[in-house]
Amino acid sequence: MPESEEAGQSEEAALRVISGLVEGAPARRRRLDQVAATPDTCLRRAGFLASRYWLKGAHVVFLGDHDLTSLALGLLRPSARLSVVDVDDDLLEYVVNAGSKLGVDVDCWFADLRLGLPRALRESADLVFSDPPYTPEGMRLFAERGCQALKRDDRSRLLLCYGFGERQASLGLKVQAVLHHLRLVLVEVQPQFNRYIGAHAIGGASSLYVTRPVRVTWEVVERGTAAAARIYSQGLASIESRDSRLPDELRGCIDQPVPVAELWRLCERHATARPEWRPTLPDVAAVDLTAAPELAPRLLMANRIRCLQLVLPDREAKALLDAAAWLGRFFGSAYDLRHLARNAGVVAVEAEGHERPLAGAAALARHLIRHPATALGSSLREALTRGGKGVTQNQARELVSQYPPIETYRDARALDLPMHALRQVVELLPELAAAAG
Repeated sequence: MPESEEAGQSEEAALRVISGLVEGAPARRRRLDQVAATPDTCLRRAGFLASRYWLKGAHVVFLGDHDLTSLALGLLRPSARLSVVDVDDDLLEYVVNAGSKLGVDVDCWFADLRLGLPRALRESADLVFSDPPYTPEGMRLFAERGCQALKRDDRSRLLLCYGFGERQASLGLKVQAVLHHLRLVLVEVQPQFNRYIGAHAIGGASSLYVTRPVRVTWEVVERGTAAAARIYSQGLASIESRDSRLPDELRGCIDQPVPVAELWRLCERHATARPEWRPTLPDVAAVDLTAAPELAPRLLMANRIRCLQLVLPDREAKALLDAAAWLGRFFGSAYDLRHLARNAGVVAVEAEGHERPLAGAAALARHLIRHPATALGSSLREALTRGGKGVTQNQARELVSQYPPIETYRDARALDLPMHALRQVVELLPELAAAAG
């Protein structure tokens, strides 16, 4: 480690802190292949990054961080810029709150990497670290997204964790094939670097792979491939799972469900293309989100279809349909939300867009929802200037800058925000609307 680089806590002190953080972390979700690494492993990872790379001012992106490596690195190198991307909203909120208490600043972003990487993180990172699902499909997806997050220069590095059982060498070969396909140079392997609580199928340990992209890597990544819907080793989205048949009560009241990735990309193309190049949208579309209920609010923000039908677990459906709760109020500004049918803990919900005249916070909310490709700050400024109150662009910019939760994510799309951050923004809309008035 260069002597001039700013150091944080000692490793001994950091280990005590990390042990407490790991103990208080949200419960691991088996359907997301979350297996807890030991606190010592978490600190060992941070120590490896801190000792091998100059991190002062460097941007380190963690694709998934249920082991809290970002917080450990922040304790050792507070001068690094840290970002976490995860599909687990509870984890993202925990990382932000824990970091705030420790004085460690971590930017947290929501993403299901099968649908893409948050735009604000593309080509921004000096280092990317990930402990992805231990399937070839999962490794390939996370490695591709990691490359998309890296700056395109010779110093960029992608670090991946992977383990396989003593009698499963063929799995290790498949992962090496993934790295070869992406034309990633294998710079270093640290055998048995990571230790886990459980994970008996891989002997409770995994290796650390340090890779370096080269020019042809970017060409392969740009061509891309369709991300596999099943990347996990267990649960409804595991590679061995089969399509579950919806109950007759639900199938009889909705359209034939389409794959969520197909619907997402259709809406994304429609939102970003010039009007004359926009694809034709169906009038009604249905999607089964029982295996990925966290996508429901994001899909409603990305949606460009008049009537969207969502199949959801009971809890997520109730949150959307409760007009008295923040989520129901937010989406009620743009949609008429209706319960269609329920069976065995699964609910069909219909969201039909409406154009009723709105004012105040509801108008701001609908503007955010209807402009999914626009950054949060820009979208709110535009909504304020269109509110008929004579607010200028400069006045709108000044108003928006007074609210830290909005200012923090001003360059992000609303659908890339963790749920706790989106809630903070939504709950500020009445105050922002009143200030504009």
